[in-house]
Amino acid sequence: MKNFVLLLALSLSLSACQHPQMAYITNQGDNTVSVIDTAKRKVTHTIGVGKAPVGVAVSATLRRVYITNVEGQSISVIDSHQQTVIHTIKVAGSPVGLALSPDSKMLYVADWYSDRILAIDTSDYNSKKEVIAGKAPAGLVVSNDNKTLYVAARDSNQIVVIDTSTLAIKQRIHVGVHPFGVSLSQSGQQLYSVNVYDNTVSIIDLNNTDKPPYTIKVGEHPYCAVTNAIDTKLYVTNTQDDSISVIDLPTKKVIATIGVGMTPEGLSFNQKLNQLWVANWGTNNVSVIDATTNKVVSTIKTGDKSRAFGLFMMP
Repeated sequence: MKNFVLLLALSLSLSACQHPQMAYITNQGDNTVSVIDTAKRKVTHTIGVGKAPVGVAVSATLRRVYITNVEGQSISVIDSHQQTVIHTIKVAGSPVGLALSPDSKMLYVADWYSDRILAIDTSDYNSKKEVIAGKAPAGLVVSNDNKTLYVAARDSNQIVVIDTSTLAIKQRIHVGVHPFGVSLSQSGQQLYSVNVYDNTVSIIDLNNTDKPPYTIKVGEHPYCAVTNAIDTKLYVTNTQDDSISVIDLPTKKVIATIGVGMTPEGLSFNQKLNQLWVANWGTNNVSVIDATTNKVVSTIKTGDKSRAFGLFMMP
């Protein structure tokens, strides 16, 4: 009997840890988030949030999902166990991009119209600091060592480099016209800026940020980018030709173009399944791409005007 109880406790403990991997897709048109079981490729929950949700950041440590509501002047906090909103952080502005520090202790928010970055303590949402960055900040990413925040300042045509300990601006790196999405390599050695108006991606060597970025031409009006698990491929959404550009990073050349839904915006790489997941604004769905074959293997219906701006995959 004693052994049975021990085995039962172990079984329950293991089953609690083996939760399914979920993707969180913001639907700007109907003020919801679609929660997708990535193994089943099925929407399991639809969560009402604030007005016009755009950005998303997930924390496996805290089991929290953060959503920016650009017209609601707020951030919705979702409990990823219960799949419900448990808190709303008021923001007197227009929050768009989101990024979490690697330790999940700090949430960084890009306030589009106020040209500022907010730093919010995730243990005390009332504890906020801010810095004026460039014009119309959008994408954000934090370095792997938690020391540096990189901000795509769209209307300044710059990546703004910020010291996370002081929120002081350390450097401004000139990139292409209207950078929006920004992404970090898995190694943390390269930064990718997606430049909407000149249809390019800038590759920044973070070991030598004084060196001019390398520029690669992609599709029409690119928006966001993400690498695969081993930093050999970079994937870029092209919003005006409904495609994904696949860049071979060792050669810095576009090697494939994948057709997806209309107006693809946010994307995340699913390392467990070796898949690329793409949110399509124009067709209200998510395209799932096999990263080995570069083929769309599934299309999942979501809500109205799906954006999912940020890393939306819960590990």
